Amino acid sequence: MAHRGKKGKKYSKSKKMEEESSSKRKAVAVVLVAVCLVLASAVVSLLLIQPNGNDGVTPPHFEIIFPKDEGQHNDSYEFWKVDFLVENQLGNQFAINVDYAIYETGEQKRFASLTDESNISGQEFYGLYHDGTLGIGFEKLNLTFESDFGSDTWTGDDVGANEYTYEGLVKDGADEVYYLDVQMTSVKEHILLGDNGTIHLKNETKTFGTIRGYMISRLSVTGTLIFSGQTFSVNGYAWIQHEWGGWTLSFMEEFRLHLGTASELYLLKFYDASREVIEELAYFSKANGQLIELVRGDFSIENLRYWIDSRVPPPTDRCLPSRWEFNWTGGEGAATDLAFNTSTPNQFDGLFWEGSVKISGMIGGLPVTGRGFTVLNQFYYSTPEIQTFYRDDTDPLSPDLYTNITNQIPMDNVTLHYQINSSAWNSISMSKIGEHSWNASIDVNVGNNVKAYVEAYDLAGKRVVSTPEMEWTV
Repeated sequence: MAHRGKKGKKYSKSKKMEEESSSKRKAVAVVLVAVCLVLASAVVSLLLIQPNGNDGVTPPHFEIIFPKDEGQHNDSYEFWKVDFLVENQLGNQFAINVDYAIYETGEQKRFASLTDESNISGQEFYGLYHDGTLGIGFEKLNLTFESDFGSDTWTGDDVGANEYTYEGLVKDGADEVYYLDVQMTSVKEHILLGDNGTIHLKNETKTFGTIRGYMISRLSVTGTLIFSGQTFSVNGYAWIQHEWGGWTLSFMEEFRLHLGTASELYLLKFYDASREVIEELAYFSKANGQLIELVRGDFSIENLRYWIDSRVPPPTDRCLPSRWEFNWTGGEGAATDLAFNTSTPNQFDGLFWEGSVKISGMIGGLPVTGRGFTVLNQFYYSTPEIQTFYRDDTDPLSPDLYTNITNQIPMDNVTLHYQINSSAWNSISMSKIGEHSWNASIDVNVGNNVKAYVEAYDLAGKRVVSTPEMEWTV
């Protein structure tokens, strides 16, 4: 029986074959279009993640979810940090910091330090780092650390992600440094770092990587501390920070500061190899939990005092700051001026300086005190250079003596030493008249033979350079 079309016409065999061939061509065309669309989508995706003109990589969109993102991520680096600022029933204060790290190489480490701020043990600072085995849950915070030098357990709850327990034992060889067993409760919500949880590290020519993470700036703490052969009930506050991603920078300065007004201040600087700041973040968490991200240019932090790192020998002594001044002039920060002082300078965690600070100053014109932690993976060299030392004889009987000094850190003072004829050497401090310029004048008489030289001192009070003697006859 012949097949008929919609209009009742008979199909010839050749007509049927032609239409079947046409249908096959259409099916093939549909498949080709679908393949092209998939390929185009893949190309677009590749374009979005491939390095751009400044060697950068556009990170994929992501959303941080708690408590899931308190667990582990499969990134190049991952760090969990917790600061404890506690005191015992006698009012003795202790600052404990613990960092757990997973590196790109697979290494797993714990960095632990305790600052005995009241010095009840006769040793103000204990800092150790150990290799070990680190276990982390993927869906919540469930951390364990095991080594020959102690073991730790750090867990969070499954629901609100606001209750945490921490138990840690740190040993120095066979000796126990401390044992801490505490409970923590979040007083404030998680704070996402950077741009919705992402910090992009790049300058005008290069991308250094991406850091993702968050912090909880205030948690209440209660529990037990065993230290220096004594068992104490302690209470105070903690700060949790968690970061992951891939980056190449190691030069940074970080301030995690608890203020007595139930507020917190967070400052973070990253430096490139030439010590230029490539990223600077600042957050202020008010007592009511409102978060203010400070605008660059509205705040500044200045190093005021230094101390010498004795591990680095002269003539290129390495200095680390021991006092800072923070000013916030824009937005809600009017009349905010804070000073941070190290509770003791020599707080090494084994590789870098990471220790506690005392805080005092004004916020919004009101006095405030506090405690916090500072991390210094950035250092300064103390050796200055006296470029010129000369005199101005406009008044020959009272010549002005000048020197120009360049240095990576501010100088505390510059001293002029001089001798008239065969008298004993005299010393006077020169006055600073510019960023690198110093001036002093001495009284002489006609016929005097004068010798003089200059010494410069860093902010640790150490003489770091002097000039050859200058000699003249008036």
